[in-house]
Amino acid sequence: MPRDASTGPLIVAHRGAWGMASQNSLDALEDAIAIGCDAIEIDVRRTADGQIVLVHDARVGLRTVNRLDHQKLQSRMKVGQAPLLADALKRAAGRILVDVELKEDGYVDDAMDVVRRHLNPGQYVVTSFNEQVLNQVKRHTPEANTGLLLAPRRHRDLEERIRVAGATFIAPHVSLTRTALFAWAAARGLGLWVWTVNDRRLLRLALDDPRVAAVITDEPERALVLFTTC
Repeated sequence: MPRDASTGPLIVAHRGAWGMASQNSLDALEDAIAIGCDAIEIDVRRTADGQIVLVHDARVGLRTVNRLDHQKLQSRMKVGQAPLLADALKRAAGRILVDVELKEDGYVDDAMDVVRRHLNPGQYVVTSFNEQVLNQVKRHTPEANTGLLLAPRRHRDLEERIRVAGATFIAPHVSLTRTALFAWAAARGLGLWVWTVNDRRLLRLALDDPRVAAVITDEPERALVLFTTC
């Protein structure tokens, strides 16, 4: 399991460690564990036949994921991609923290049923760009630690969105690190998970910032090296 965040930001492998493996695959999860990441971020959607799977994009080719059954979806992707959420969580349980990003509405209860079957509350967080999705997560699983993802743009009514979501942390895009957002979050006791931090200089800045609880990156090996030298 990951370090205590009080010793420095957690290193989160964005869609796994996919330098060699395919993103959002079981191999990428295993590679993240092998190199010593604290957490892995995975993207979750539901297929036409009701399977909860790991896939980032809403469309694969010309078809949306929710209009493809699981077998057809996998046939259109690289080998190892779009595994079942249940299979990923079985691999992760007790070995690495999991950031479960729910990409859209409509399957929150189904996804959380899978999460609760395989992980205890200390083994995962749930994130989404949609505050209503996070609100549903909290109603289904009150003990879940949730974070509101923030895209790289100006955000209005943020306090109200966080209230609706019931989020305990925010996950801003790295482009927002130069705004007053970090101070605003710290003043309200909100944790900060910053994504997707790949640039060496920005990685070092995030790793040195005591307000940052986690750094989500496509370059987990680089982040781990920098963390040991900070």
